[in-house]
Amino acid sequence: MGNRFVLSILGIGAMLPLSFATSAKAQQPRAGNQAQAAKAQAFNPHDLAGIWSLAPRRQMAISLNRPPLTAWGKEKLATVKGSFANKALGIVAFPEKEWNDPLFQCDPAGYPRTMQQVFGEIFRFVPAANEVVQFFEWDHTYRDIWTDGRKLYDDPERRYYGFAVGRWDGDTFVVDSNGFNGRTWLDPWGDIHSDEMRLHETFRRVDQDSIEWTITVEDPKTYMQPWASNDKRVFKLVPKSPRSEVVELREDFCVWSDSRGFFGNVDTVGIGDAPARGGAEDAPEK
Repeated sequence: MGNRFVLSILGIGAMLPLSFATSAKAQQPRAGNQAQAAKAQAFNPHDLAGIWSLAPRRQMAISLNRPPLTAWGKEKLATVKGSFANKALGIVAFPEKEWNDPLFQCDPAGYPRTMQQVFGEIFRFVPAANEVVQFFEWDHTYRDIWTDGRKLYDDPERRYYGFAVGRWDGDTFVVDSNGFNGRTWLDPWGDIHSDEMRLHETFRRVDQDSIEWTITVEDPKTYMQPWASNDKRVFKLVPKSPRSEVVELREDFCVWSDSRGFFGNVDTVGIGDAPARGGAEDAPEK
């Protein structure tokens, strides 16, 4: 906007009989504009390196438009007994003694839940010769995104974070993945998937400080059609974890000896979920 305004002034100045001094003054860029231009010139959309934090931080599913479930999907979803409700998706809250969130047992969050947590939606991209390593603060773990031209395996080893390959389509980094073990939730709401799930993601660095992320879930065993995010979630470049005063990324291991008492006695709603949803009125009844 600022640059367009300056250009407009210059265009008008060229058509009017202004003095040389006035014209020279109009053409001199301000210091702020110079710094802004230098920053834009230094920006490389193919450079994903850095620590990225979801902004604004929010807890959500892939989208509120969950596709119809298959018979198998309905049966599996019926086994989910979450610690809070997502009324828009029809998931109800259960008494504390029935909760079966895998994270409450210190199981890995898996992917893409680690990108859609109550907190901890923080990761670091580390580009290498044949891959991009995506290191997550939650679970203090990572996934390899192979960029050496290899294809997805037809029958890969099942893993919590799957098997991923990436490629550039213009300025968009496209990631496809499969090989998930089916033991995780897609999000904190308790949305489920099978070991046949495949993910299609895009990461696009739109400016020096922002990456837009989209995701589509394809799981014909669970959902009758693909489930796509209906918005672009923005991750902001940060110098270090917003959850730490001193370190780049926190060492967020789940330690069962600590978590058992925390979930049962300190935060009985479940990882601070009620404040994240806007109030204790959403907490399960005792």
